Amino acid sequence: MTSYVKYNSMTEGEEFLDPPPSFQVSKEVVKKYLQSTQDVTVQLKQTTEVGECLAPPMLAAVYVIDALRTRVGPPGGIHGKQQFKFHRPAYIGETLYTSAQVLKLYEKKGRHYVEMATQTTNQQGELITTGMITRIWGQEP
Repeated sequence: MTSYVKYNSMTEGEEFLDPPPSFQVSKEVVKKYLQSTQDVTVQLKQTTEVGECLAPPMLAAVYVIDALRTRVGPPGGIHGKQQFKFHRPAYIGETLYTSAQVLKLYEKKGRHYVEMATQTTNQQGELITTGMITRIWGQEP
């Protein structure tokens, strides 16, 4: 039997992931992302004046996964919606750290909902992205 987090075991304001998991923004990761999404954005192939290479902004959907995996619900859950606010670009070579917090727990039409906030910083503590995820929790046996 796969372990999952019970809805009633979570509390609003609960912060998790201490320490936050790290994610290496490597050339290989960016290359695989660009190939799989068929992203041909020219700016992602250029370097800045100081020699930095941009990572695709929506790589955010990849580096927050480890945060979400720590609060896995029972089967039948639905990823309702997700949004990101980009504070500055991530660059190849950076290490990113994503922390998360349970913002809101509520019931709607007989289903449990969980809103979570994420915050991602780089190795210098600079804010890269913040986000919000709404999940419809799976039915618990």
